[in-house]
Amino acid sequence: ARPFRVIGGVSDAEIEVLQAARGPYAKVALCTMWVEEFITREHLNGGMGAVGAPIISRLFQFTSDGMIGYNQARKIAYIPFPFPHAQITSLFVLVVVMLMPLLMIT
Repeated sequence: ARPFRVIGGVSDAEIEVLQAARGPYAKVALCTMWVEEFITREHLNGGMGAVGAPIISRLFQFTSDGMIGYNQARKIAYIPFPFPHAQITSLFVLVVVMLMPLLMIT
């Protein structure tokens, strides 16, 4: 995996926690938790200005939607496409390609 550039860098403590994270979703979930914690901290400290609660809840919704998209993409990437289904689909495409000109002539 190629490392991403992180604005502000990554601290040694964060690197240790990321390296200790085990499981397929652990590192992504940990980073998502850090982002949500940052949003909460900034909102409670007033760092975002006078932002209403509905806007803050929308930020949490977007991070949740991002995790849903990640999990769906991960499922697609790691679950193999069934071989028999692929072969039957190829056969049907071949049948259509062969029969369509005959059907259009008659």
